[in-house]
Amino acid sequence: MSSIKSRLAIWIISVLSVVMGLTGFLSYEAARDAEERDYLQMKQGLQERLALSLPHGVWQLDDQFIRLTLDAELKSAAVVGLMVEGDAGLFFGRMRSADGRITSLAKAAPPPHDETLLLPILYQQRNNLGQITVYLSRDKITTRLAHELTRQIVQALLINLLLFIILIAGLKRYVFSPLHELQQALYGAARLEAEADLQLPQSRFSEYAELVGGVNLIIHKISRELGLRRGAEQAAIAEKERAEVAYRQLLDTQNTLVETEKLASLGSLVAGVAHEINTPVGITLTAASHLALITGQVGQQFQSGQIKKSELERYLDDARESTALILSNTERAANLIQSFKQVAVDQTSEARRQFDIAHYIGEIITSLRPKLRHSKVMIDVDCPPQLQMDSYPGALSQVLTNLLMNALLHAYDDGAEGSIQIRVDALAEQKIRLSVTDDGKGIPPENLKRIFEPFFTTRRGSGGSGLGLHIVFNIVFKRLGGTIRVDSTVGEGTSFILVLPCTAPETAN
Repeated sequence: MSSIKSRLAIWIISVLSVVMGLTGFLSYEAARDAEERDYLQMKQGLQERLALSLPHGVWQLDDQFIRLTLDAELKSAAVVGLMVEGDAGLFFGRMRSADGRITSLAKAAPPPHDETLLLPILYQQRNNLGQITVYLSRDKITTRLAHELTRQIVQALLINLLLFIILIAGLKRYVFSPLHELQQALYGAARLEAEADLQLPQSRFSEYAELVGGVNLIIHKISRELGLRRGAEQAAIAEKERAEVAYRQLLDTQNTLVETEKLASLGSLVAGVAHEINTPVGITLTAASHLALITGQVGQQFQSGQIKKSELERYLDDARESTALILSNTERAANLIQSFKQVAVDQTSEARRQFDIAHYIGEIITSLRPKLRHSKVMIDVDCPPQLQMDSYPGALSQVLTNLLMNALLHAYDDGAEGSIQIRVDALAEQKIRLSVTDDGKGIPPENLKRIFEPFFTTRRGSGGSGLGLHIVFNIVFKRLGGTIRVDSTVGEGTSFILVLPCTAPETAN
């Protein structure tokens, strides 16, 4: 494991695994968010359709119409059963069995489900004819997410393996093979014992061309010096007849000088080669490390078949900038996901727990930051620290989110600047007052008394559904056990004031 090749292989595997794992995780999160949005849209559409179609059939006591209406809604994968209960003993239930058949539903035997919706049946928005119970199941969503996760894992493993093979093959061809050829040539140069014109072959890579040229100069110098030493030896032998003793002394001195010079030349050669090799090897390692980090993005483009020559050139030229950009955006998404994680879990589980309201409001604001980034409206939070609540954080998150989004949609024109203040005060009897105040356009008096009515909106067709404040009203009263009121002056702004118990009632549902 001490070789560069082994360590580089381990490093590449690690980096590719991290990059592909992170990419797969983000893709899975996006798929999960999309499934959750589709599920919420399905529920909203279901409520709207039932509110429009079912009251007429119940009013007319038209069993055929009610059955057809319920059977039509059972075609949705998430709906597993519906049960209508009304005045005068009216009961009608339909369910979808495991084999896909639609059958009657007994009142005491609901189908297996994950969530239940209780919807009132209002005829002409006045007469309450009863209620409809909708049984919902997330099995299909869970199955699709499991398939998506499996696909992401298999895809990440295949891409990781392919990129690893390509990188190792490229390094072997363009880095390690030329280094091996250079090493063998240097061994041949070290074995020179007579004047010879041994030259290393010119490298086809510019990074090694200068190194090869320097080594060739050293070999040429050694060869020339060996020739000079050989000439001196010939001269010494020629003088043997005149002075045998001097000749022997000269011969010994000559041999000593030859060996000394040879060792000195070899030492200089090793030092020079080591110095020359160090720079390209360091550059190679740095380039390989850098390439491994950004290859994941190019690999995705290549996999989708959308890579162009210009994109490849931009990838080669701007590799370092791309790496810095990838790392900085990853760190920012991680911070948002971490902040959004608890909020998302609370909203989906509807679990009750203890939490610090100041900290939790901060988490909610952080999770909304992608939506708030495009607005010039500033949000200011004033909340005492260490204020604990034993309540439903998911419900509180939905209330605060709806109020903020409602203010951004209705209180300010596009591109307008403004300020929204969230303030929390501790009251007596273990209660808190939470106010959301904006300095926007305000609400006209004729609309002020209708803002909590379902489907009432002044921005229909422009992003308003008329359900946001109605949902807030129901959550505050039925789930959190509190009260809500609104104060508004046209041209000065609007303030929603909530009074909530620190400990939510056990019967609040």
